[in-house]
Amino acid sequence: MANERSMNWDDPAARARLIQDVGPGEYKRQFEEHCRESTVLVVNGHPIRRTGSRFGRLFLVEGTDTAFQTLAEAKEFAAKQRRKCLLDPVRSRRKRA
Repeated sequence: MANERSMNWDDPAARARLIQDVGPGEYKRQFEEHCRESTVLVVNGHPIRRTGSRFGRLFLVEGTDTAFQTLAEAKEFAAKQRRKCLLDPVRSRRKRA
């Protein structure tokens, strides 16, 4: 089993190996823990977390598929988005009309 502390979540091949090693349920649990631990700020209900990409380190605004080079840009963007409800994950995933 992969050590979740040494897991490189920015590496797609490593994530694929992990899901094969531990199964989808444990993979999901570990990924959710990683997301909580890498969250630096929550703005307007949107967690902002550090992530790596081919463009270098970015700040990802969860629930928007949008990332920025600076935390300030991510904060500004998240503040303008529709508020995300953190208490009801099913409701927050539904598309609104």
